[in-house]
Amino acid sequence: MNGKGSLSATNLAGYHHYNCDLFIYNTYNGVEDPRTPLHHLVYESTSTTLDGAQFKRGLDWEAHLLSWLDEENLLLTVPSYPLKGEDLVENILADERNHFFVAGISFVPPQEHFDEIYRKAGLEPVGFGLAKPDLVEITRLEDGVMWKVIDAKASKAVKTSHHVQIYFYTLSLNYLLPHTFFRASNAAAVWLPPEDGFDTNPPSFDDLKTVDISLLSFPLDDFLFRRLPAILSLPRKDVFWHYNALCQGCPFSKDCQQKAVEQGEIGSMSNISIPEAKLLRNLLQIWQDTGVSHPRGETDIEDLALLLKDRKGMQRIGISYPVTLRKAKRILALPPRTRKATKATAASPILQAARTEKIQTIPRRNFTCPKTEDIAAVLSLLLDPSAPSGASSIVSFSVSTFTAVPLRGKIPRTVHGNRTDLIPSLAYIIDSILTLNCSLQKPPRTQFYVFSSAEHSALQTHFIDAALNSSYPTQDIRVCIGALSQGASLLQTTFQPILLSGVLLEFLIKGRRKKRDFQVILERMNPTESTEGTLEELKQRVKEQIQRLQNDDYRKAAQEQRQDELGQLPRIVVLKRQIEKSLALPIPGFWNLAECAAVLLSSSRLREAQCPSDEEIYTMFANGNSPSDLLEQRNKSIYAVLNNLRSRVSSANDFLLINEAKPLTSTFMDICREEHLRKLFYMQQFEILTRLSELWQSRIDGCPEAPILQYHSTQQGSKRLEHSFILLSGNLDMTASDKDRTFFDYLLVEDRDCDDFESDAHIPVEALFDDLAVSGLVFPLNRYTKSRWQSQNTIIQKELLLADIRDISVEGLRTKVTIQTWGDATFKFSEGCTYRISPRLIDFNISKILSALFELDVQHELENASVPYIQIIRNPKSFNQEIVSPTTRKILEKAAGDMQSLFRMLDGLDVEAAKPLVLKASQNRAARHILSNRLSVIWGPPGMNFCK
Repeated sequence: MNGKGSLSATNLAGYHHYNCDLFIYNTYNGVEDPRTPLHHLVYESTSTTLDGAQFKRGLDWEAHLLSWLDEENLLLTVPSYPLKGEDLVENILADERNHFFVAGISFVPPQEHFDEIYRKAGLEPVGFGLAKPDLVEITRLEDGVMWKVIDAKASKAVKTSHHVQIYFYTLSLNYLLPHTFFRASNAAAVWLPPEDGFDTNPPSFDDLKTVDISLLSFPLDDFLFRRLPAILSLPRKDVFWHYNALCQGCPFSKDCQQKAVEQGEIGSMSNISIPEAKLLRNLLQIWQDTGVSHPRGETDIEDLALLLKDRKGMQRIGISYPVTLRKAKRILALPPRTRKATKATAASPILQAARTEKIQTIPRRNFTCPKTEDIAAVLSLLLDPSAPSGASSIVSFSVSTFTAVPLRGKIPRTVHGNRTDLIPSLAYIIDSILTLNCSLQKPPRTQFYVFSSAEHSALQTHFIDAALNSSYPTQDIRVCIGALSQGASLLQTTFQPILLSGVLLEFLIKGRRKKRDFQVILERMNPTESTEGTLEELKQRVKEQIQRLQNDDYRKAAQEQRQDELGQLPRIVVLKRQIEKSLALPIPGFWNLAECAAVLLSSSRLREAQCPSDEEIYTMFANGNSPSDLLEQRNKSIYAVLNNLRSRVSSANDFLLINEAKPLTSTFMDICREEHLRKLFYMQQFEILTRLSELWQSRIDGCPEAPILQYHSTQQGSKRLEHSFILLSGNLDMTASDKDRTFFDYLLVEDRDCDDFESDAHIPVEALFDDLAVSGLVFPLNRYTKSRWQSQNTIIQKELLLADIRDISVEGLRTKVTIQTWGDATFKFSEGCTYRISPRLIDFNISKILSALFELDVQHELENASVPYIQIIRNPKSFNQEIVSPTTRKILEKAAGDMQSLFRMLDGLDVEAAKPLVLKASQNRAARHILSNRLSVIWGPPGMNFCK
């Protein structure tokens, strides 16, 4: 079937979104099978309810933005038919405003100019269709008009596909608008919605993400005028394509899925990304280029199978291309090294699943999926893609609990509701389980589950939004965060003893205290403890609490509690990740829950095998009906899939699932009571938890993206030994200022090969590292802080070094990395050995900030007085009112003026010390403002002498 024969800016963006040559080829030239209809792009004409919801969000944001610009008298809407350059000029010049935005523009790109560029390059011209930029910003200058293209995008961040569109529009308008009077701004922008959602917040010019056109011109000119015509002129069989998760939403994905299976393409395997597919193809090419005759399979996956059987070929590749081979083994779920005692090569479960069309178990230890629990709480969230903010994307939910053994006590079996019911419902279930914990001699082991990462992310976002902005009961929020936010208990055991002991000591030092003061403090220490007694008795209890917090046994218990959580089960397990770690499914490209359940449960007659799809559930909601029954059925399918996963993995090897679920706890550091200070206290903790979660996720997976270094030599530096490495893979960077400071902000471990997935060496060392214990310490440690390092897991102390990058340089074709190390690790650097390096958490301020907030909170409650910091938050304007009378202000200003007169006179007499004290006009205005206001913010570029 004939293609469009032309490309729109949206088609160009689609190419970069799907990262697929075949997409742009089919759009332009047509599909291979003339019986297959050529659809428009999914975001131009959506085919599913979910796609329509995502498209609607974009339209809603654009309409909201245009409405706001119109209200601000900044909008000019032109006729929607295609305009010529002179028509657009006429519309712009007719508007007398100095600054405004033009909407509704559509124009035919300057095809003749583009054709000339192609002809000069000796390439076949590419046709382009109608261009429709969302906005063009107009700014009048003294000698003309400056314009800038802006596109409204309802995403969280700017993408390459967005840059392609705004660059193409800018390039076209450069030819259409006369240069004599109209000047391009040399920039373009993408206008994103407010982070907190455009339903409650107006658009902001701060969300205009501007990019310099010069940064886009080189790569995108190369794409438009070299690579694009080359792709479109290829024979269809030579066009690159790979069926993978990015193909979701592509109008040609069904055809590609079928071809991937029929032709045995790499895309017939599950979850192989485009970079991974290119690496595997590169590996096959290396194998064929070794100069040795090899048998060739009829398909890519057969070639891979033959390569894995070629032991000598694998050894040759391992010597010449060690990093490529290691990455390929990780992709194919192979052990890094084959046992020397056998000539047999381990089969790839990923590859075997595609070849045999049967489920394969990956013989890899799994630390993040429990092998058993007494109570499983499964949570399904319905997310609305059209929601104006991430916090409001949850529109419905269902929580189901499943028990492996009979339990005395009542736990809700299923709870449904909408977004506003989620926190109270979860708190109710958690409280029920915590009550059960107290009533039983052996508390039941409990684990929460969601299926997808999107659900997990939405849930954590909802917790943060609830803690900072909602009217939910504080206890409900505290319970949910404490039980379901990963790392919450780590913060509590790390910082609460420090904060409480510091504030309590300060409390005892400062003057005489009343009985009520001691009662307030004891309530903070332990809400369940009695605060009755005489003044002396209460004072003695406070002293005992301080001694307890400073006691070595207490600190040791806190350290052990942290170590129990490090490298262990997440509070909420994302089941899809666990399936990808432990099973290879015979599903090409990618899969969802419904497909997964159908494959895993196909041999059973369970109703759970018929899992409702996301499309079915959302369609039910979009039609105004309750999706509760479908969500509950989804929960049952998730639990059935979980048990099937365990059964398959355990039958293959009973030692692959390492951990068991633990009794549920709900510990969270919530010791501030003033509303605003409590929210700030939450925000600081959430920031740390987010950073820790990213590190933990990478570490538990073995730091797959960590740069790999090969040891070269050691030499004496100015203060310490410096070790030189060659960067084999990955990226490392350092700023010039880092050379003057020593943070030891990386973890360095041996990148050891292990014989098989059951080897203890396969346990990621970094997963046991306790960042919080040393995050605020200066290295090298001294005798006072060394004990904090000694509290780390013994494996950490023996097998891990802290590293500080001192220099990165290029020597020939190699990158040299110079590193200083600190630690007690017993391994010695050996030439040619490889090591992996990954970041750790460094934060010198968190304990100081939390302590300051807590002190302010205690001060506010004890003194019952207005704390200036709280006043700034509550009412900034009232805080900034004058603190002196007009008469006093005049006296101060006169004194300041007299001082300046004196300094100017001394400067005139060549008194050197007086010259720096003479203020400029702007500095003098700033000084007068400081004299009249409690709070002043002075800002400007560097070198403006603010401290003067």
